[in-house]
Amino acid sequence: MQKIPIDLARPGMKLARPVLKDGGMVIMAEGMELSDSLIARLAAMKIERITVEGHPVDLGGAGAGTRYAERVERIEVLFRGYGEDKWMARVKERMGQYFRIKAAAQEAKMKAAQDGAAATDNGAAGAGE
Repeated sequence: MQKIPIDLARPGMKLARPVLKDGGMVIMAEGMELSDSLIARLAAMKIERITVEGHPVDLGGAGAGTRYAERVERIEVLFRGYGEDKWMARVKERMGQYFRIKAAAQEAKMKAAQDGAAATDNGAAGAGE
């Protein structure tokens, strides 16, 4: 299972955990398959993250060249003085996970913007013929 930003959700993904509203009310049940309309509805409800089955989003090298990717690279340097401290190792792991997710979301937004610009350019070129 993988917790991802709603920006990275795609149709066909299945929820590994129910989506809850602030008060604990279940919005979508575990096992539901996402569609474009369900993703849009979650975004409209200001749901920021969901947990999906498997690991559909590669967060390893995501966001290369983004601010968050730079932070992922700096984590080793920032935690170098803590050696074998198990608590600081946990903090380092969580921070790395957080910044990888943010980098992947930032990269997805940039790619979507580029794809939208390319589609607009292609539409304008086709109209001029």
